[in-house]
Amino acid sequence: MEIFIKMIQRVQSVYLFLVTVLQVILLMSDIATYIDERGETICRTTNLPIVAALTSLTAIIPAISMFLYRKRILQMRFNIFNSILLAALQGFIIYYVVSFYRAAVSFSFSITSTFSIISIILSILAIRNILKDELLIRSLNRIRR
Repeated sequence: MEIFIKMIQRVQSVYLFLVTVLQVILLMSDIATYIDERGETICRTTNLPIVAALTSLTAIIPAISMFLYRKRILQMRFNIFNSILLAALQGFIIYYVVSFYRAAVSFSFSITSTFSIISIILSILAIRNILKDELLIRSLNRIRR
């Protein structure tokens, strides 16, 4: 319980938790709605294997990173890698939506298709706060010497 309380006291843990929650919601929701001649067709994240795998990975990495609060450099590396994966995920989502659009009359994005962009912003905020913590610890170590 004590470890959990120490972890939650850091704002970057909240950011990483929000990234995890957003990616889990993205994994379980629709990313676009296509309307063709027959009616309405829905595109789910789980129907696209690459997008589903990237979404799962981008949900797991910040969850693991939350518990690495004592290893700040490793935590920053995890989050930088996750930000790159999130950018790739957003690219794949746009690519798949546009490639499916050719067969449809019209389409509309779901609000959840922007969750990876929001997650990138939250990851960058987490990285900045982790860096602040690391610089604070280094300055305190310098003062002690």
